[in-house]
Amino acid sequence: MAAAPFAPRHSPDIVGLLAEDLARAWREEYRWDAEGRRYRAKHAVRVTQGGVQYAFWADIDTAPRSHILKAFGQRRRQVVGDCYQLKTDADHYNYDHPAEEQIQIVLDFTHDVEELQQLDKKGEEAA
Repeated sequence: MAAAPFAPRHSPDIVGLLAEDLARAWREEYRWDAEGRRYRAKHAVRVTQGGVQYAFWADIDTAPRSHILKAFGQRRRQVVGDCYQLKTDADHYNYDHPAEEQIQIVLDFTHDVEELQQLDKKGEEAA
């Protein structure tokens, strides 16, 4: 049976495109709380079922705690993965350039986060 002459050879994955657009919009939705903190409104939990990965999104203000715990845990693992790769890359560079001053990667972000929180507070006071 021949395909209809007007049928596209490769039909776009409309559902996939819509899912990407929704995910992008949800990732970029922020709100401000009573303390003036800007927070991300939507959080995803990724689940693989039957070899297919799905993202289940929920609103932070109404989602069950179990969803938010999973979402935060997954995001934390992403951060750890990024840090691991950065450290591996720096270790490789240092190994490959022994005559140069070694690049030190500090993975304790406590002061960095505190500094950003203080900048947020100062920005709020200035407004």
